[in-house]
Amino acid sequence: MTSGNDSKLRKGAWGSDEDTLLTKCMHKYGEGKWSLVPRRAGLNRCRKSCRLRWLNYLRPTIKRGEFGADEVDLMMRLHKLLGNR
Repeated sequence: MTSGNDSKLRKGAWGSDEDTLLTKCMHKYGEGKWSLVPRRAGLNRCRKSCRLRWLNYLRPTIKRGEFGADEVDLMMRLHKLLGNR
């Protein structure tokens, strides 16, 4: 079920200006109350899109870069133990 406002929401790739607005909003208000985030941030996106963008791409605690040797070792041991699942 969709509401009449869905056609007005922006879809597709996020711009750097949108990322900046969402990041500022999250630093000011914190996580939670996702239904309020698009309005508070001044974004024309749905709450789910804002939540996923924050959790998967913009959150400062996301670890990026190469895996460490200990992480690779753990993955190899777990794969040997559990196989492909």
